Amino acid sequence: MEHESPKGFLFESIPYYSNESIELMIDKLSIRESTYMITQALNFAYSKNIFSLTESEILSKSLRILNKEIYSYDDTTGKKSDNVENN
Repeated sequence: MEHESPKGFLFESIPYYSNESIELMIDKLSIRESTYMITQALNFAYSKNIFSLTESEILSKSLRILNKEIYSYDDTTGKKSDNVENN
């Protein structure tokens, strides 16, 4: 069985197979997926030397803070949780 080849990659790392799949991805983004997309975009920009060292450090710290918040958030209840297994 052959696998369909990606039409392209978002941020050189996230494959997509059609324009419709991109629209579906946009419509269905969760908090975690949104953070993943932002992380991939920032990694892509960093790899292209878009940011200064200071800007990179600020973005890195910001992502660590956001990730800490996101992974303490329980999608099922909509509240912060100390139970990491539910996240």
